[in-house]
Amino acid sequence: MQVAILGGGGNMGMRISRTLQHRTEYTLRLIEPGEAGRVRIETLGLTAVDQETGLAGADVVIFAVPDKIVRQVAADVVPLLDSGTNMLFLDPAAVAAGRVPRRDDIACFVMHPTHPPLYSLLAEESAAARKDFWGGGQATQAIVFAVAWGEEDQASRVEELARDMFFPVSASYRITVDQMALLEPALTETLTNGCIAIIREGMERVVAAGAPEATRQFLTGHLQIGIALIFEQLDWQLSHGAKLALQQSREQLFKDDWYRIFEPESVMGSLEMITRGD
Repeated sequence: MQVAILGGGGNMGMRISRTLQHRTEYTLRLIEPGEAGRVRIETLGLTAVDQETGLAGADVVIFAVPDKIVRQVAADVVPLLDSGTNMLFLDPAAVAAGRVPRRDDIACFVMHPTHPPLYSLLAEESAAARKDFWGGGQATQAIVFAVAWGEEDQASRVEELARDMFFPVSASYRITVDQMALLEPALTETLTNGCIAIIREGMERVVAAGAPEATRQFLTGHLQIGIALIFEQLDWQLSHGAKLALQQSREQLFKDDWYRIFEPESVMGSLEMITRGD
């Protein structure tokens, strides 16, 4: 399989290349216009190619480029692709927002790694894997995979590539592009990261109030046990006082209609903002 990677010298392009470069079933074509990125590619013992060479005859073109430029990259690249090429995006934003030109003779797929789940990391055997929070090839994670448009025989081949890209992978979950957009940005980037950022700000306020020694350990310990209890990882319950504090926090910290972030118009607004490119 001839695999072209747009943005081959970026963080994600390098991650994919490190995983695939020694697999004999794939031939990599790393497309990278930036000099710094081309130098990084050389550290893998590989050589970047120009866009025309990389795209010609490619079976799969992976868009490993930032959200802010993916719209322009897609507009430039899609008209150049050979009929029968498969496109693979690593984030649903551009496809879900309609930023990718559609050609019926070219298939389009989207995938995203779940990243190693919180408590699964504890079961990893090596210390390196237990600290592989992002999913850099040490710890096991799952992926989600969506067919934007294309046939099943194409989808199955590209899905297998996606699994190999993020090896080791425990499972691949087939969902729709719209469902993937609910996962990211709505559930993870908007809700989860928003809550975690506020937690960090709260810790800094407590430290500023005069308790710097114990605060970080106290918070992270309670963060771990709180997640375990609320996500039912333990046969235990929050104390009565903790439940009262939880109810109070919902009234003080969240709007009654916070869940509107999952409504279609809100998700689309976020997707359009992410991929606007200005």
